[in-house]
Amino acid sequence: MKFAYPFTTDEAPELSQVGGKGMSLIFMTRRGLPVPPGFVLSVAFFEPWLEYVKRTPEWKKVLNSSPEDLGQNSATLKTLCMHLELDDMHKGVLAQALEHLKAGDGTPLFAVRSSSPEEDLEELSFAGGYETTLGVREEALEEALRRSFASCFDERVFLYKQEHGLAVDQPRIAVVVQKQIAAQTAGVAFSLNPVNNCYDEAVINANFGLGESVVSGVVSPDSFVVDKVSRIILERKTGKKETSVWLAPDGGTYEEPSPARSDACLSDEEVLSLTGMLVQVEDYTGKPVDVEWAFAYGKLYLLQARPITAYFPLPEDLLTAPGEPKRLYGDLTLVKWGMQEPLSVMGTDYLVIVNSETLKATMGDIGPDVISKVRPTLAGRTYVNVSYTLKLRGKKGLVDFWRPMDALGAETIASIDETEYTLKTLPPALKGLVFKMIRQNLGLIGSVLQALRKPAEFKHRYFDEEERLRKDLKKAETEKGLSLAEFATRTLARMVAYATVFGAGMAAAELGRSRINKLFKDEQPEIRDQVVYLGRALPNNITIEMGLAMVRLAGFREIAACASGEVFASRLKERSFSVEFLDAWDAFMEEYGFRGPMEMDVAAPRFYEQPVLFFEQLRTMAISSPAEHSPQAIFDQARAQREKAYEDLLHVARRKGKRKAKQFEKNYSILVELGGLRERPKYFVSLVTDMFRKRVLAAAQPFLDADRLDSPEQVFDLHMDDFERGMADPSLDLRALAEKNTRFPKKLRQFHELPRIIDSRGKILRPPKKEAVEGELVGEPISPGIVRGKIKVLDEPDEKPVLPGEILVARATDPGWTPLFLNAGGIILEIGGMLQHGALVAREYGKPCVAGIERATLVLNDGQLVEMDGANGTVRFI
Repeated sequence: MKFAYPFTTDEAPELSQVGGKGMSLIFMTRRGLPVPPGFVLSVAFFEPWLEYVKRTPEWKKVLNSSPEDLGQNSATLKTLCMHLELDDMHKGVLAQALEHLKAGDGTPLFAVRSSSPEEDLEELSFAGGYETTLGVREEALEEALRRSFASCFDERVFLYKQEHGLAVDQPRIAVVVQKQIAAQTAGVAFSLNPVNNCYDEAVINANFGLGESVVSGVVSPDSFVVDKVSRIILERKTGKKETSVWLAPDGGTYEEPSPARSDACLSDEEVLSLTGMLVQVEDYTGKPVDVEWAFAYGKLYLLQARPITAYFPLPEDLLTAPGEPKRLYGDLTLVKWGMQEPLSVMGTDYLVIVNSETLKATMGDIGPDVISKVRPTLAGRTYVNVSYTLKLRGKKGLVDFWRPMDALGAETIASIDETEYTLKTLPPALKGLVFKMIRQNLGLIGSVLQALRKPAEFKHRYFDEEERLRKDLKKAETEKGLSLAEFATRTLARMVAYATVFGAGMAAAELGRSRINKLFKDEQPEIRDQVVYLGRALPNNITIEMGLAMVRLAGFREIAACASGEVFASRLKERSFSVEFLDAWDAFMEEYGFRGPMEMDVAAPRFYEQPVLFFEQLRTMAISSPAEHSPQAIFDQARAQREKAYEDLLHVARRKGKRKAKQFEKNYSILVELGGLRERPKYFVSLVTDMFRKRVLAAAQPFLDADRLDSPEQVFDLHMDDFERGMADPSLDLRALAEKNTRFPKKLRQFHELPRIIDSRGKILRPPKKEAVEGELVGEPISPGIVRGKIKVLDEPDEKPVLPGEILVARATDPGWTPLFLNAGGIILEIGGMLQHGALVAREYGKPCVAGIERATLVLNDGQLVEMDGANGTVRFI
């Protein structure tokens, strides 16, 4: 095993021996970039020290540490490491490696940096975890090596490994020794903009002296943003540069106040030269990078280069080349369906078919190529191509279209430069699309007119169509000999065949709502506020009905009598509960059991598959609270508020004249008869999705019997085509395909916030900042009411219970969150508009709701006491 590799080596060392940093410096040296000379002491070089450490009681204490003791125990182990010595053989290796660096320089100084095999990789950075020593004299080199070696036992390294699922009992370390550059200016540079994720913008931070002051964050550096395509400096900010670190001639470093703080430490020429080198590094590696660099006596040096880990990767099919016209995308999966996590691989395939059949119903048979342009679905998300919509509708039309789904997204679109994202011409396949849509929807228009004329009669037709659909789907379940894609297409096509009546009911209700708003738009605010109450507690909302059915289930004594979910699940399996409870349970599962969080993903488990989790939700609902605060009582109160608001507004309308009063009565009737129906199509999408899920799990059983998959759920990591090929070819490695398919979605799962609006060069667009009063957050008013309560922040619906009266805070919600709404005193959402799922459910339950508060899940914390005003869209800290 080789112990040392010079940067100029002709060999191909393994990453496991030289680490990420060492491998990068060897690679960049080969490419001819200006890397100061150096070498890497390999993992094998430090193996004797590692073997010694692993035999010590201090190491065993670290491995068995509690979170409270880890810091102290790791510090003790690091102190022990500082007494290690190199044997004669290792000293000889070090001396020989140093000879190459000392040539022509009698007393050089060195920079000593760690290079863990787990560090500076595309997925993992370990930034700040390992030790660097600058300005090291030859006689102090062994101590610097000990310091870097000891840092692999630092508490920060252990915690980072635990967080990322890495083994903490297998430490490895290599160390880079590099000739120290006596920099006049230095810093870091990013080949993408970490603030907005734009791939075409480089960001440079700089200070006088060594780059340590910038890397460690002890100064406000100069900052430059450069367009990498045009090589234009877009932004210059002169930082305070409070202090700077300099190389001492006799070794080590010292600090002193920075010279010329008010002046930029880089000229424009140097900024552009550095950008050029940065682009070279990015081109060579094929991925975004951040580098450490230095200018010394007019020459630019590359000190380190590593992949950027914390950026949002856009799927390749959505990218445009640098300099080409850009496209703008909105994440429909997030803003319309409230799903934050990427869908599974097979769930994405299924969503492609959902979108295809849905768009066919509204646009006609426009072909898969057009669908992939208008609504691309890949990597677990569905995007809408905003640039096409801009061309078809204009900015105002697009903003009006977007606002009901997501208020902040609409504000973002309203603030964009249209010329940057509007297409000059539509692709041939999209020309005449508006006329195609009109022609395709003539039947829908007729049904809408019928619904507006006779809403009660139309509602009966609606439910008749639902009953026919249920029967059609029952037949579809028994169809044999179909591939997965054929089964999905046929069942979804059956559902979409009823889209005319479904869509007509929703359209008529929204038209009725819009007419009412228009009728009272010039009235005083207190009268306009009453209009919002007209949308509360509307009948026939199937999601609300599900929630109230859960409340009734939670009221059975069996829920309170079971000590745990496991006990409940066991007794349920034995059918040892009362007949009354079992009948109620079976009826609920028959009607709603196929629903659950992320229900549009075929990989998502359903209520009927998770009795333990479902029991916990029921148990939370069963927590005693005053009867007047029960979900049913709150729903009844909301209905009474609606009816009172109607009487008050009718009185106002009568003052406007008989015709206005009749218009109001008519439109209110439309809203009450049809407004609650808008959740029902989503119910049937979930039903059909569960049918497909059952089909896949049943068909996958041979793969499990033949030990070709690790678990039933792993089948959803396959594409539908993979599944069919696997059935035909027993030698096909399904595990390998599943691992390959899930690499990109796993990257997306690292992000707390998936972007709602992003362009084809990775730039994440955000809304203009709102001016907020101190101690107050401002968002979009969704559902009126003022309530005080403690905050409960959730990233996932099954993360923790929401207790009665708590204010639920989430990024976005889908129907799987409905049980949590029952106990919540109010709802705060980052994503959402008047028609987003969470908003609709909040209004139906009569819960105050505010949406569009950016980063609400980060700004707010569990236990904070707030007062929220759903009518004005404010959240005030108490």
